[in-house]
Amino acid sequence: MSALGDDPQCLPVLIALGAALRRDVASALREVIATGTWQGDVRVRSAAAHWREEPRFQVFLERGLEKRRDRGPKYEHLDTALLTFPETRAALYRVSAAECPQHCRTETGTFAEGRHVDDYREALFGWYAAIQHAHACLARAARWFANNAESSDLRRPEAFTDWMTGTRRRGHSATVQETELATRRRALQEIVLMMHAWSPHTFEAIDVAFQKAEGEHASHAWGGSFEPAGRPEAQAAAEALASVLSPQERRQVRDVIDEIETDDEFRDMDLAKDSTLPCTSDRHRGYGAGADEREDCATARGRVYEEASRPWSEGINREADAAWLARFLLGPRTDRIQAALATARAAVARDATERAPQIWHDNAKPLREAREAAGLDLHDAAGHLDIKPATLQRFEQATGKVPGRPVSLGYLQLLTLACVQAGHTAPACIPQAISQSVNSLPTTL
Repeated sequence: MSALGDDPQCLPVLIALGAALRRDVASALREVIATGTWQGDVRVRSAAAHWREEPRFQVFLERGLEKRRDRGPKYEHLDTALLTFPETRAALYRVSAAECPQHCRTETGTFAEGRHVDDYREALFGWYAAIQHAHACLARAARWFANNAESSDLRRPEAFTDWMTGTRRRGHSATVQETELATRRRALQEIVLMMHAWSPHTFEAIDVAFQKAEGEHASHAWGGSFEPAGRPEAQAAAEALASVLSPQERRQVRDVIDEIETDDEFRDMDLAKDSTLPCTSDRHRGYGAGADEREDCATARGRVYEEASRPWSEGINREADAAWLARFLLGPRTDRIQAALATARAAVARDATERAPQIWHDNAKPLREAREAAGLDLHDAAGHLDIKPATLQRFEQATGKVPGRPVSLGYLQLLTLACVQAGHTAPACIPQAISQSVNSLPTTL
């Protein structure tokens, strides 16, 4: 940022840099949420262990955000960076509404997920460093443009908005004019967003400055509750901008601000629950990801949204239900199965639990055959039960001592879950009191 000196040519550079950083913030944050790598953050793990709760995304988000404007990026700076990226905002809505992990259902370790956290941190602090210069850089550029109105400097085109983009009007065809207009609007949007991110008074300051430039009487209405920081910067930049813009260009700036201020929260919510959206992750929207994988990801997120946005009613812990469903649907496979077994086990009466070891021992062979028919591997089943494969194999052969109650109940319910998923009928020897709590779970493995 030290390169942003007194040369007026720095404004187009700052705009291009800010646009790239803003894009990087949105993209990296989407990947952080989609891959669940935020759970590996030291502070997230520490807070979860201290309070004996599930990892909370808000703990991760707040780690990189500051309370004071001049000490680092604030939440307002991040929020402004995401204003025109509805998919990232939808991802934030999803993970906040469900208060849970939002993993992609892909192989881990192949995409270097930890890199996404580093990318997000670097882009966020880069964005913070860039927006600090937006007001001063714009004011300096506007003064240079106004002071060189009669000069023969070849760097100065006719219109200030043309100069901001570093382009010149080359032709009069409709296609060329449309392209130039789109380029100018993007440049205006980026610099206005950078100014707004740094000072919440920017839009009001621009509106007042434009009204005065058009001969109208206008004044600032600073409220007592407003943050005092940024008022002089916003006012100086707005007045400098108004002095060099034509009425048509001022109209363009107003249109850009209107688009930014448009309340599109409901559009984000619709996007968050849209089951046709493959995933918030970039890698699931591109080539190389199977259609089935993308569809599973979309279905899971749609169901998380439905559960998390369910109306509150007495006797129902909406947040706990949403977090449980999201953990089950979107967590790693092992976590999903363990969460399902824990939920199912809690719904089984004690007398039925006590009979589970003997049921398994007396029906070892048909249970083993059912496991194999359902496609549940011996090693996978042992891993879900936290026992060794050799121990499971011995139990399935009805040799040695009778398995304990927790293992036996978990095995019978895991087998029921695998059969339901594979479309097989669960073995008749598994009592309904044990299998019913698993069959009622709205889940996929």
